[in-house]
Amino acid sequence: MDIILAPDERHVDLFFSGTPLQRHIRVVRGEESKRLWEYKLVSKEAQAVQASVAAQKRALKGDDHAGMLALDSVLGRAIALQQEHLRGLREGYPKSFLSKVILADRGVSDAERSNAQAVLNVFNFSDPELMRSSVYDKAVLTFLRNLNIAAEEQLISATDSLLVYAGGDTATEAYMLDHLITTFATYGPELVLQHLIDRYVVSQERIERVDPDLRGRVQELLKVAVGAVGPDVEIQTRSSPTPLSELVAKNELTLLFFYSSTCDHCLQQIEGIKPLHATFSPKGFGVIGIALDADTAEFEQTLKERAVPWACYSEFNGWGSRSAKAYKVQATPFLFLLDPSRRIVAKPSNADELGRVLMERLGH
Repeated sequence: MDIILAPDERHVDLFFSGTPLQRHIRVVRGEESKRLWEYKLVSKEAQAVQASVAAQKRALKGDDHAGMLALDSVLGRAIALQQEHLRGLREGYPKSFLSKVILADRGVSDAERSNAQAVLNVFNFSDPELMRSSVYDKAVLTFLRNLNIAAEEQLISATDSLLVYAGGDTATEAYMLDHLITTFATYGPELVLQHLIDRYVVSQERIERVDPDLRGRVQELLKVAVGAVGPDVEIQTRSSPTPLSELVAKNELTLLFFYSSTCDHCLQQIEGIKPLHATFSPKGFGVIGIALDADTAEFEQTLKERAVPWACYSEFNGWGSRSAKAYKVQATPFLFLLDPSRRIVAKPSNADELGRVLMERLGH
């Protein structure tokens, strides 16, 4: 049930006259909660009128225009009464938490069929008071829906933006991160969850705040987060399986590059990585290509046509690749930059970002 606990009200007294409790509640003391339940009653009556009008309209004949107009008039009066009550709350209690939340809720509802900017125009994600209401989660969901996202990668930018918008207050920023982790751990996609963990999860305390049913999944992803020591998988070389630890120990930094020969974006990244390989390989940079291919002919053709200068391997079972599963690869291309002990130094999103990391670490 809905109860407002306001900082300037030390006590809230409730009286229950029966069950279910939500339908038999009376607020004896607590002005904010009293106003809340008065508004809920008015809203409930308006909803009942709306349902009754809709049912009566379905029973009317299509040419009964007078009946339709009469029912529209009844509905209009009910909505006007609800609006008048809301206006009284806003004008009579302008600093009321309830008034603030109701207005925010109406604003978010009005923005539902618009765009993401419309949500930002009516809702402040850095307001700790709004964070303490269910409207906050509704605003986050509406913002994401209004983006009309066509690719999972767009969700990554969206979550970064939400954390920026919530960053004006430490409490809202922390809540936003926890809410996003729980949301994407529950519904996916895992690519976005992995991004949140890589970029923002830095403490065991935050992991422990995640829903216990989801915590195991988050902890699994932490095994391949930036700063973790990556799994020592066996790489299927031409001669025999070789531990990844043996291959990366030869370099200062090694790029573990998961790709597919049929992925156009992967082929673009190959062209972007080639000049980096030429520039930084004398300084201790190596590349290991892991192709999530199922066809040996396509694999060999890509290496030949693209003149790939680094060693590439494949188990030739597509997404059944043990290496890809161990590193929680959700899409191709996927890049891991490892140090000689397999510690994950970075997970660049593309060759340009890889180049910036290499310049910082090997550019001397």
